[in-house]
Amino acid sequence: MTNYKKLYSVLFNAITDALEQQSEGNYEYAALILRTAQRQTEEMFLAEDVKPATIHHISELRDKH
Repeated sequence: MTNYKKLYSVLFNAITDALEQQSEGNYEYAALILRTAQRQTEEMFLAEDVKPATIHHISELRDKH
């Protein structure tokens, strides 16, 4: 089961750090922080077991919108 609390924590901390760097004018470093967090959490998410029923459910939601 995906640990969304961990994913949220990683992203929240990265956003906080990036905003701090941005406020200091370090825009490239802020972007690097965000891209790194994005890759890290994507890898964490994909490492979890994805059940076919979950994939089916997501496609059903997409088709309804």
